[in-house]
Amino acid sequence: MPLPSYPPDLATEWAGLRRKVRATYTSSQRRGPLTRPGSLARLDEDGRLPAHFMPSESVLTGVHDVRSFGAVGDGTSDDTAALQAALSHVRDNGGGTVYLPGGTYSVRNPPLRIYRNTRLVLAPDAVVRRDGGRTLLTNGDRDQNLPGYGGHGNILVEGGVWDGNAVGVPRYNNILSFGHATGITVRDTVIRDVPGYHALELNAVRHARVVNLRCAGVADPEGSRSFTEGVQLDLAKASAYFGEFGPYDDTPCADVTFSGCSFTGSDTPGVGPWPRGIGSHAATLGRTHSDVRILGCHFEDCTREGVHAYVWDRVTVQGNTFLDCSGGVAVAAIIDTKPNDTRPPGWGDPTGRSQAVSDIAISGNTFTGTGSHAAVRFDGYPNGGWIDNVTLTGNTVNGSTSYGFQGRRLRGLTCVANLLTGTSLSAIRVDDSAASSVSSNTFLDTGSTGLYLVGADDTVVSANSMRRIGRNGLHVQGGERIRADGNQIGEAGQYGVRVSSGASGFTCTGNRVVSDAEGLSITNTCTQVVRYGNDLRGSGGLDDASPHPVTDPGDLV
Repeated sequence: MPLPSYPPDLATEWAGLRRKVRATYTSSQRRGPLTRPGSLARLDEDGRLPAHFMPSESVLTGVHDVRSFGAVGDGTSDDTAALQAALSHVRDNGGGTVYLPGGTYSVRNPPLRIYRNTRLVLAPDAVVRRDGGRTLLTNGDRDQNLPGYGGHGNILVEGGVWDGNAVGVPRYNNILSFGHATGITVRDTVIRDVPGYHALELNAVRHARVVNLRCAGVADPEGSRSFTEGVQLDLAKASAYFGEFGPYDDTPCADVTFSGCSFTGSDTPGVGPWPRGIGSHAATLGRTHSDVRILGCHFEDCTREGVHAYVWDRVTVQGNTFLDCSGGVAVAAIIDTKPNDTRPPGWGDPTGRSQAVSDIAISGNTFTGTGSHAAVRFDGYPNGGWIDNVTLTGNTVNGSTSYGFQGRRLRGLTCVANLLTGTSLSAIRVDDSAASSVSSNTFLDTGSTGLYLVGADDTVVSANSMRRIGRNGLHVQGGERIRADGNQIGEAGQYGVRVSSGASGFTCTGNRVVSDAEGLSITNTCTQVVRYGNDLRGSGGLDDASPHPVTDPGDLV
């Protein structure tokens, strides 16, 4: 075909350019199409690319279909090498997207290794199945040495199903496991039938987002994983804690958000619900996971707690639902009797010390049918293990065989506008704490005491409404400078307000009490009592045995 009619100068320039372009292709490069990784197509004699060599749009936009690397996706063929070839190709070319169309991809020799600047996209009907006894996907190589958050990051995994095949390959391991990274996103995917460890582990990861992840079921054939989490936040402590690669520099996680995720059981026989949905169970003294947000997630049938925030700072748990879980949310400082957790960084000697965690906000959650653990529990420990600056607002607890809220060693608790119904034990119990405010809460059908304070110094209890309380409406046992103002207590099975065990500086004003026993009962071990303006007419009266109580509402100097 002759060249188009161009002006002589342009025709000459085009002919020269055509000769130059054709000369750049070697005989080895002429053998394959542009769509084959690393190859270039041969131009025809007119300087054009033959139609059958035209690349697909996905290649032009940096999307690499795993079928181009030999993946079959028939559930029978071993696709390990093909999937890895696609991931490695993206690594070698500075990043890109790997796409898995519909099918079942058997991975018999895991782990698959994903590298920085990679987007791994599974079609909705794509399944990656673990058919070997290791972690299914991790970010990097076993011998890498990328400390802190400097490993392979800026990774996005989305879509499809990750099948842990816990019954077929019961060896304990994770499914997705990311360490030493900045920028990990997992979204719109299902991880099911996990063999004993975690659906997703984030270890020494910063800026992580987990969105619309469904974790469906875990198997524990050895019965040794009663604490395991669907998603674990962990730190780079030792190979026993993260076996994919080092270094082990005790880097924690920071800035992690979970949104719209769910944690349930599985329909697969032999696979049960999660003990815990999101959490941690290891620590290093002097380190905390920080800035963790759990928003709008669903936890169902967990055999422990839905959320176990072990040594986390700056935590928000908001708008989640917990259905028939043994416990809802647990927040804990370092357990000072766990030697490995009290070691300083670098695997130092155990210290027997705990440490404070702080800034915990739990709001707008619904807990229905919790079991042997409290709907919300705070576990501080001696030797420094305070839990500081806690807010509990707008939560609903409906039915619990334990406490509604339970806390020990808290400093700075604000508990306001919560609804707690049908708890077998106290609606709220606070031990060995300081500077709390419990106000405008509603307690209904409580099996034991409504609000139980044990050694809770400097606490204000105000404007709470209690009705059908099995034992005492309010029981103050010990503690200093506690004030109860304007509470409504109806149908308490024993005392309306009971003060005992050497409480000092108790003030009780303006409360309205209906109870079977005395509306206000204060034992002779209590001192510096101030009381006035309480309406006890629907109770058994007043019994104040404290020495020299002050009943004059005037100023006290």
